[in-house]
Amino acid sequence: MKIGIIGLPASGKTTIFNSLTRGKADTGGFGAARSANVGVAHVPDERVDILTRMFKSKKTIYAEVTYVDLPGSSSDDLFEGEAMAHLQQVDAILHVVRDFEAGSVPHRQGSVDYKRDIEKVAFDILFADIALLERRIERLTGSLKGLKSADRDEAEKNIDTLKRLQEDLENGTAFRDRDLDPAETKAISDTFTLSSLPLLVALNIGEDDIADTAELEQELAKLLDGRSTGGAAICGSLEEELVGMPAEEEAEMRAGLDAGEPGLSRMIKLSYKVLGLNSFLTVGEDETRAWTINIGALAPKAAGVIHSDIERGFIRAETVAYNDFIECGTIAEARNRGLFRQEGRDYVVQDGDIVNFLFSV
Repeated sequence: MKIGIIGLPASGKTTIFNSLTRGKADTGGFGAARSANVGVAHVPDERVDILTRMFKSKKTIYAEVTYVDLPGSSSDDLFEGEAMAHLQQVDAILHVVRDFEAGSVPHRQGSVDYKRDIEKVAFDILFADIALLERRIERLTGSLKGLKSADRDEAEKNIDTLKRLQEDLENGTAFRDRDLDPAETKAISDTFTLSSLPLLVALNIGEDDIADTAELEQELAKLLDGRSTGGAAICGSLEEELVGMPAEEEAEMRAGLDAGEPGLSRMIKLSYKVLGLNSFLTVGEDETRAWTINIGALAPKAAGVIHSDIERGFIRAETVAYNDFIECGTIAEARNRGLFRQEGRDYVVQDGDIVNFLFSV
């Protein structure tokens, strides 16, 4: 999973990036950096730690999320130049929105108003798609004279469809919030649309507002009521400071500050929920590992996450639910109780399933 981080100047997006990836990217440019920062975060999963100990695995491999802190801009245009090229490679957008006061870093608009900034960027995303469809309509219209009759009829239908889609965007409907019919799917099949990407919002709050996190997130939920959207309130400056500490010291500081669950864990959970993801597990003496799949993935597709050869040669899956395995203590006991099952191609892999795939070469 790859997530692109965007934010208006002085929103603290690189601070959030550092807190999520334990990175050390420069935060002094106030959004003016001209190259992307890329970092990888391990998905916290206590199940992986417990299974590693039980199987005495030599290696522990967590699922991973790649965060791309997109190139900044000295203006408020977040979708220019290199940024759009990066966004075409991500699975979701994380919009960092400022909700902290800092006299030394004034907000470009003269005041801090997170609702205004969320609405502005949401509009800019829609406008980027409107402009994209406009360019596509112009190209198709310009090519009509040189087309044969049948091809011209098809192009005209596509133009009408694109205009209809453009009108919906102008009325505030993002692609993520609608189901496309076959004609619409065909019309934009080779077109990258920014508003089709799931949208996460990290409300970057000050330390004085940590106690109000739950209330702020309720307000966020009202704003982000569309499909594939979600938000969380995080104190980026505090999180960046805490993740730089040894684990025991970090836990002690969190408890003392009542800082709650680490920001990384909260953003990961939000990301998995919004993107419709879960994890299955593989275990053994060599390694215990978590793998990320889409909710509803069938066993062969889950096998393909490990290796395409396993998907092609899939025979069956041997699986036990994590909680059942913990109760049993061993695979042998799970098998004795009928909890270690043989599943075929139609099996939907569940979150936390411990799976061994059988396949032919």
